[in-house]
Order: sequence, then C-alpha cells, then structure tokens
Amino acid sequence: MRTRFLFFISIVLIAGCVDDAPRDNPLDPDSPAYVRSGSVTGVIKIANQSTAIAGATITDLAENIFVKSDTLGYFVFNHLPSGTHTFVCTKENFTNDTFQVEIRDRASTHVVRSLNGAPVVLSQNILTRKIDYVSFSPKYFVDIVAEVNDPNSFLDLDSVWFSVVDTIFFPLKPVAGTNTFITTIYKNELPTNTIQWLVKKQLHIVSRDRQFAVSISDPFFVSRIIENTSTPIFPSQNTLNTDSIYFRWSPPDITFNYTSTVTVYEAGTENVVVSYSGVNSFYERYPTDGSFLHLEPSNYFWTISLVDDFGNYSRSKESYFTVK
Repeated sequence: MRTRFLFFISIVLIAGCVDDAPRDNPLDPDSPAYVRSGSVTGVIKIANQSTAIAGATITDLAENIFVKSDTLGYFVFNHLPSGTHTFVCTKENFTNDTFQVEIRDRASTHVVRSLNGAPVVLSQNILTRKIDYVSFSPKYFVDIVAEVNDPNSFLDLDSVWFSVVDTIFFPLKPVAGTNTFITTIYKNELPTNTIQWLVKKQLHIVSRDRQFAVSISDPFFVSRIIENTSTPIFPSQNTLNTDSIYFRWSPPDITFNYTSTVTVYEAGTENVVVSYSGVNSFYERYPTDGSFLHLEPSNYFWTISLVDDFGNYSRSKESYFTVK
C-alpha cells in the first residue's frame, strides 16, 4: 500500500514539473495554428427558370480556386478562410455573375444564383433569287431565314439582325408563333447594287436579349447565284381549251442538281393560280406523263423556275396564254 502511494505522489510531482502540451492541431480552436474557416454551397440556375445549369465554373477570386456545378447545378467550397469572398460564375453563352459571400467560422452558407443566357442561333440561311421579266430588268434579292431562341425565354429576345462583314446590319422580323426570323434584301440595298457583292463574304446573325446579352452566330456564306433558267416554249401567246393544258420548256445548260417549278398566274396580277414543284431536271414537260391539265377560261401567264439543292432559285420571263 505504501509503495502505491509513493508511486502516485511521484507521478503528480513529475507532471507538475512538465509544461503544458503543445496545442498545434489546426482543428483546435485554442491552437495558434487554428484557421477560422467555413464552407459555401450553392445552386446555379437559368434566370427566370428552375432549370439547373451544369458545367458552370464558379471561381473564388481571393483564393484563386474554382469548382464546376454538377448536373443538378450544385457546387460546394470547403475550408474557406473566414471573411468576405468574391466569386464569379461563368458559363459559355451566359452572362457572367459576380457575387460576394460572408464566410463564417465553422458554418456553411448556401446561395442560389441565376445566369442570364444569351440568345442562341439554331439555324441560319441565305437564299438568292433572280426573277426575269418580259418588260423589266431582272430583279435580284436574297431571303434571310434564321431560327433563334433564348435560354431564359423566347420573350426575352429583343432583336435579331443579319450582319455582313460586321459593318452592315439588316433587322430581321419575327414570324408570329414561331422562333423564326426573316428579311428580304434587294440588290439596291447593297454596295455595288448587286447581290454578287455578298459572295465569299462572312455573314452572321446577331441577336440581343432584353438584358443586353449579345450573341453572334458562326459565319455562313452565299452558296450560289443562279443566273440561267429554263425558257418557256408552250403555251406562249396561245389560245387553249380548258382541258388541253400542258407546259413545255427548254432547259438551261447547267451542271448542278436542280428541280423545276411551273407556276401559273392570273394575267395582270401576281396572283398564283396553281404551282407544280419538284419536277425532276430531266423533264422538259409537265405533266411529265404526257397527260393534260384543266384550267378555267381566263387569261394567264406562266413561268418556269430552277431551284437548287440549297433553295436558291432563278425564274424565267412570263409566257402569256388564254384559255377558252
């Protein structure tokens, strides 16, 4: 018993002679090595929607570190020093978002951020047109067609433009009930007074939303200007019976693929009475099976157009006839 008592006294005396153990654990709040830190969690969404944005880059500017949002738009930063941190969120085709978070010691702060998406051009095309006339010079123009949407909402779209070499702009008009925008540009609206001026030039669709986010499409180009077309042969200044109508033409000497379109108009107007499209290039008559068509008694004119695989076309001069 005496031996155990003396041992206990010895231990107490030894402990009293030893300094406090060093407190160097960085997780110990009483340690000089302790770093006050917290975490940030968050979700990135499309503005005005609940749709998450995956793959957004969120960067802590002070710490020069970044994370990516997952498929649910979720991100997390752990062990950030306490204090105010500035973050910037970036994603291709979205406007950057800069925000600040107060990091609190041993606490997690949750944020929800929204990004404004710039408009997106889904498709774009330029189609060349040439129309010949008996009594007038040929008419040249181009049709511009673009499909444009906005990640936030179609209603967020403000304007859509056709751009030539980044210096000339033409506004496109929306087609009601669709995300299609169109415009027609005549040769006199272009430098040199020709649509040939557009050949080989980089063309773009420029769109802007109501938050002033601007998107510029990839370049596109004029595919072809069709100068030649078929020549109407029959009927031409003929008087025909109502059930003996057919159309015959002479094809042009061209090598690219095309189809023909026969269009019948009411004489004295541009009102289309009937149109027969998609006629294969090796035919020179319509109907192609040798049969005949029916037209009501009246005065008419007809034209033959070439349409290539891109949608460009060239129309012949008018050829007039009468049906009795």
